[in-house]
Formats: sequence, structure tokens, C-alpha cells
Amino acid sequence: MEGGQYPRLLVLCTVSTGLDAIAEVHRRGYPIAGLVGLKPQVVEPDAISGCVDIAEFAQSIGVVYHYVETYSLKSDSDRALLTGLDFELLWVAGWQRLVPSWLIQQSRLGVLGGHGSPDGIAGGRGRSPQNWALLLGCSQFDLALFRITEGIDEGPIIAQSTFFYRPDDDIQVSYYRAALAMADMVCEVLVNPQRLEKGEHQSTQAFYYPQRRPEDGMADWYQPANVVARHCRALTTPYPGLRTTAGDVILTITQCQPFDDQIDGPPGEISHCFHSGDFLVNALDGRLLVRGWTSNDTAWGPRPKLRFESVSWQQQLQTIVNRHKKKYPEQLVSSRIMRQMKAGV
Repeated sequence: MEGGQYPRLLVLCTVSTGLDAIAEVHRRGYPIAGLVGLKPQVVEPDAISGCVDIAEFAQSIGVVYHYVETYSLKSDSDRALLTGLDFELLWVAGWQRLVPSWLIQQSRLGVLGGHGSPDGIAGGRGRSPQNWALLLGCSQFDLALFRITEGIDEGPIIAQSTFFYRPDDDIQVSYYRAALAMADMVCEVLVNPQRLEKGEHQSTQAFYYPQRRPEDGMADWYQPANVVARHCRALTTPYPGLRTTAGDVILTITQCQPFDDQIDGPPGEISHCFHSGDFLVNALDGRLLVRGWTSNDTAWGPRPKLRFESVSWQQQLQTIVNRHKKKYPEQLVSSRIMRQMKAGV
């Protein structure tokens, strides 16, 4: 395969969720002119979920890489670096910030981005759509490859793909599914760049997923066991996990599952502890088996009858929505979120 027959592709990526799609495009033999990521020294610990140093990955696939200083790409040094690179098409594959207008204008063939939601790209613009899809118990995800403009996920759609969730999928599995679907669509564009000129304009009516914070991921033990488990799957690695407290102890749960339909105490109370360190917690309609967890207190261990505090899922949604409306009053919140907020389920 002659590399010259394809557009010179530059990729923006500093989050691990973008690596698999990039690797798949490279594996299929499509050349990548360069990979751009954040310099590790400028990233605060835990400031960006799943943030990675792209150097090792780039070297493993034999691609040139470049570091930038700012996530917003607003510094003079970042602009000088990127304007000096030779590329025709820019792909944003793990860069959760808006692309500045000067960079959009520099890319001769355009800028590619990926986004989606259970209700398509216009039904769930904004932040963390795959986390939200799992939190809300959705069965499918509609992913779009679109041309990035100066707005938020509003450019013309170049290609679309749908994948379906299995009952036990967590956020990492969701990203695997999305990575393969995204690689398919990017390869289609590399083979036929003329598709960039024939994008489908999006609906003018759009809804948004609000930004979530780590403190928004608290366990509500008054929910059914399967709901608590899906919340955990949505927030597990590379995200901060589902959290719960007991006094000064903060427990981060990364793996749990419904265990049975017995209830031998109030929601949030530890029912049984196993020798392995796994333990059972009462939920609304049965017990959950907690299999992966860490604590802020290294000496802490589970014990029967200890009770974790609950934070209402409905209340958490209300806090997230209120915060979003205050900052972006013109952006309508996803109807799925609003329904669950009102129903409390």
C-alpha cells in the first residue's frame, strides 16, 4: 500500500480511550503522519481521567509524536508547533476539549471528530456520553464521525455506526466497541476523502449531557442491585469509580454484581464478608457482591453490620443538571436524564 495515496493524517490524542481506534487504523495499513499529546509534566494527577503519555504508544506503532503544553491549545508555543507540522486531515481521537478555530482552518481537508449517544449525536452532545449511556441503562449507542466546526459537536455527519450493549458491559468494553466502530469510519474517509464534502447536516434541535465530577459518583444503596451494579460499571477504570462512605472512610468500588434476592438488613449495610476480602452489601431488592474496591484508609477492612451512607441518585442528577443549567442555560439537558431525575429510578 502506497502511503501517498491517502491524506496526511495528524491525530490529537491524550486520553487512553482513543488509543485502540488509532492502533486499529494503523494495523490496517493506513499511514499516520503524527500523533500529538499533552506533555506529561503539565498534567495534574487525576485531572484528566485516563490521561496517558503518548510517547510509548507512538513508538510502539512507529509513529512520530509531538508534545503540546496546554489542553486548550491556546499557548503561543502550541500554535507554533502545530502550524509547523505537515498534515492535510486532523483526527481528534481522545481530546476532550474544543479545537481552536485557527487549527480547524489550518487543516486543508478538515477536522474529524467522533461523538454519539443512545439518541444519536444531536440527542446527546456534551460530556461523557458513554458513561451516561451506561449510567442510564441504555441498550445501544449511536456513534457518528463528523466534521468538527467551531461549535460543540454540531458539524456535518460523515458516517454513522451503532453498537449494542450486553448486560455486563462496563465503560472499558463500551470504549472497545466504539474504538472498532470509529476505526471503520475513519478508514472509509481515508479511502474516499471526497466523503468529507458530502456530510449530512445535523438537526438544529439538540440536547446535551452535562459534565460529571468525581463527587457525582456516589452509591445509592436504595436503588435495585442491578442499578447500583451498572453505575459501578459506568464509573470503573479509567474513571474514579463508584464511591461510598462510612464515617471518615471513603470506599471506591470498581467491581460489583448482583448476588441474590435476600435482604438481611437496611440498604448499605454489609451482610457478609468472605475470606478473600469480597463482601455482600444490602441494596433495595437484594444483595450485591463487591469484588473490587480500594479505601482511603489502608488499614480498613469490611466487617458485617457496618453500614455505608447513601446519596440519592435522583439528588445527584438534580445537582448535575442545576450546575449545567447555571453554566449553559441555553443548552437543553438530555430528556433521558430529565426523566430519571423526575422518576428517581
